[in-house]
Amino acid sequence: MADTRVQLEVEDWVRRNWMAQQYGMSFSRERLRLRSGGVFDFDAVSADQSIVATISTSGSKTSGGKNAVGKMLKLRSDMLFLTMIDAKRRIVVLTERDMCDQCEKEMQGGRVPPEIEFVCAILPDEIRTRLIAARQKASGEFA
Repeated sequence: MADTRVQLEVEDWVRRNWMAQQYGMSFSRERLRLRSGGVFDFDAVSADQSIVATISTSGSKTSGGKNAVGKMLKLRSDMLFLTMIDAKRRIVVLTERDMCDQCEKEMQGGRVPPEIEFVCAILPDEIRTRLIAARQKASGEFA
């Protein structure tokens, strides 16, 4: 099974540092009630619950260079849950430029709910390097 510690550290950094700076408030991981009655664990919820976000560290390609269909399906699932909550802003935070570009294409093609926003968080070099190394190890590129 893949070691997800680095991805969780990246999510923590995005939530605590990047989002706090971008939006001027603190964020935490929260379980929120969905309009349908269930609950979902969101990666980042502002202190006043006006902004709810999911965070993705995935790129748009697999290690073999193919389109990352499974990763896009995960983002679509996240978008569904974002549409099922009451919030002023519903955001998908992406840490990979190629995934940002892919999601923008999806939005321009009318394949994204209009209430969903995509933002691209720029990671510090040290964190990005560790994330790339973890991804390569998980894909079997390092023995």
